[in-house]
Amino acid sequence: MFRSGPPAAAPSALLVLLLGMLAGSAGAQTTVIEGTLLSTQDNHPVEFALVFLDEVHRSAMTDAQGRFFFDGIPAGHHTFHATRIGFEPFTAVFDLDGQDTLRVTYHMTPEIIEADEVIVEGDRNVGQSVGVKHKMEGDALRQNLGTTIAETLDEEPGLAMRSMGPAPARPVLRGLGGERLLVLENGSRTGDLSQTSSDHALVVDPLTADRLEIVRGPEALIHGPNTLAGAINVVRETVLSSVPNRIHASAALQGQSVSGGMAGGGGISLPLGASFALRANASVRTAGNVRTPEGRLGNTQLGTRTASAGLSHVGKKGFVGISGSWYTSDYGIPGGFIGAHPNGVSVDVERWSTEARAEWLQPLDWIRRLESVAGYTHYFHQEFESSGALGIEYGLLTWSARTVAYTAHLGPFEHGAIGFSAEARDYAAGGFSFTPATMERSVAAFTFQDFHLDDLGVQIGIRMDARQVDPSRTFTADIGEIRPRSFTGWSASVAAQHPLGDEATLGIMLMRGLRLPGIEELFSQGPHLAAYSFEVGNPDLQTEVGTGVELSLDWQHGGFRGSVAAYHNRFRTYIFPLNTGELNYRIYIPIYQYTGTDAVMTGAEGQIHVDLPASMKAAITGSWVRGKLTELDTPIPWMPPLKGTVSLSGDAGPLQWSLSARGASRQSRLGPFEETTSSYIVPDVSLQTHGIAAGMLHTITLAVDNLTDTSYRDHLSRVKSIMPEPGRNIRLVYRLYF
Repeated sequence: MFRSGPPAAAPSALLVLLLGMLAGSAGAQTTVIEGTLLSTQDNHPVEFALVFLDEVHRSAMTDAQGRFFFDGIPAGHHTFHATRIGFEPFTAVFDLDGQDTLRVTYHMTPEIIEADEVIVEGDRNVGQSVGVKHKMEGDALRQNLGTTIAETLDEEPGLAMRSMGPAPARPVLRGLGGERLLVLENGSRTGDLSQTSSDHALVVDPLTADRLEIVRGPEALIHGPNTLAGAINVVRETVLSSVPNRIHASAALQGQSVSGGMAGGGGISLPLGASFALRANASVRTAGNVRTPEGRLGNTQLGTRTASAGLSHVGKKGFVGISGSWYTSDYGIPGGFIGAHPNGVSVDVERWSTEARAEWLQPLDWIRRLESVAGYTHYFHQEFESSGALGIEYGLLTWSARTVAYTAHLGPFEHGAIGFSAEARDYAAGGFSFTPATMERSVAAFTFQDFHLDDLGVQIGIRMDARQVDPSRTFTADIGEIRPRSFTGWSASVAAQHPLGDEATLGIMLMRGLRLPGIEELFSQGPHLAAYSFEVGNPDLQTEVGTGVELSLDWQHGGFRGSVAAYHNRFRTYIFPLNTGELNYRIYIPIYQYTGTDAVMTGAEGQIHVDLPASMKAAITGSWVRGKLTELDTPIPWMPPLKGTVSLSGDAGPLQWSLSARGASRQSRLGPFEETTSSYIVPDVSLQTHGIAAGMLHTITLAVDNLTDTSYRDHLSRVKSIMPEPGRNIRLVYRLYF
């Protein structure tokens, strides 16, 4: 069902180039770092700690004596991070002058774990981060771990979850989702169709993820042109950048009562001689129909299986490696409401992907590292009616490549990146879809840099994008003339921060983002039963351009710290599927017409953390966004209401506990044919503990979501008219590291 087409770039040429540079770079002076991590409490070794060098993107894990080792680290400025369950994150900054060996000893302080905090960090000097980059890892990731990436991040400030059941949930940031909010895996696009429709699942399982990153602002332009939302990056090191000093492995088990769901998975990293390393991951997930306070939500079962493996060759000046991954899932979309198939729809998804990755450390004085990635993805998706008849199927072949030079001391700029990317997508649809087979090609060039003017920290980014969309044939259809289309445009962002004394920082960010029309928005024509819509494309769509401004304030005073941000975004040709109010009378489902119109969005978000007596901590988070289609004088559809969380956490000996209440206001600002949702407050509770036994680190998280079994509706749920959100849910996550 696929048409043949050329790849987006020449991956083999990139790898040959990187291998040649890797082999020819032995002349630069490098340093071996031998270090030890000790506890400030008793001076005992801190084992199983993850240590990381920012500038060269190298990681390692401490052994039973708290020791870690890095080889081939170039001279210059370096930022060292260490994280470990039960200890405060540790950061140190140092300069290497090219000596043969540097021996260091660092001390980590035991702490009460704040499991629901997102840590703000950047790939720059400590205390001088300008861009917006958050990460969720460790205990925060274990406590919030859900079935999907969207569910895991749902309670973070500014984030919401758009869903048609548990499997196809996708994150929304500040009211922006789909193509406007990229979801990446190890910095690469996932090669699926989850961004195009609410019934399409994201082909990434969070169970074996190392961390989740939320990137906004100038740095987000590395990944895509829409800086107003940014990107979510799921990090799992499939191709190792260093040879581990011994075998490292982890395993995880997850269970939840609300659907009888079970998941298990793990990963292993092992050295193969002195210069080769192997990494492998696998996971399995099953779940039945979700229980709500008003009964079971039928046809919400799911089953997912994943596997990946990567082999790398590591030298003193970098590495080169290749990986392969497989993902398959079958899940249900419930039915029973207007436009839905009476008995729902079943979806089968399979993705195969291969990726080659290479990196060269400090090829030039002003380049910290040069990274090159090339990948190929085969994606296949089928949707079946309850009778077993095939309704629609999609196939997508994706070739991609990118090269990024991470710079340092480039003229007035202290740190940054310069790079380019290319992608080709070969799309085909079958069944009852009449969208023509199409080839889509995209190229982009980008840079971001940061610098300081006295106390003012500034980061700037700019990106140029071009896209060519070529249908397999040119013809005149009911929706208009199906013909080749080309789009070009630029996006940019400037972020600045200025300290207000020693305890506060004021920030401002200016943004210009793009959304280039894609295959489905231009040429769709036909029923999409799983999405409960008859989709009508618009071959005359123009590029969406968004401009925005954001003001932020971060402060810390003693045990009190917080941040607030307010933003205003304007869109020219805001692209969305408009519910026309008409039905396709052959199959009686609503007709959605892709359209572009001017729009505005205004919102705010914030969080406050307070240290309390008796080693307790309190936190409050909240977010609000309002959107309007200015030309139509109606609210933008599918906008999340005001939502927030209040939590209290502490410890009781070896146990860490957290009590929280999450809620949302009534949403009565509705787009055409939307339904009002009422306000709600839902309590949650969690317990965590960890310890070392039999030479392994064990962590256990027990959580109860919706403790009171409250019946409530999420405004971004497409199935809220027939069933509320899940009821009381007992979740257990067990992980071990060895």
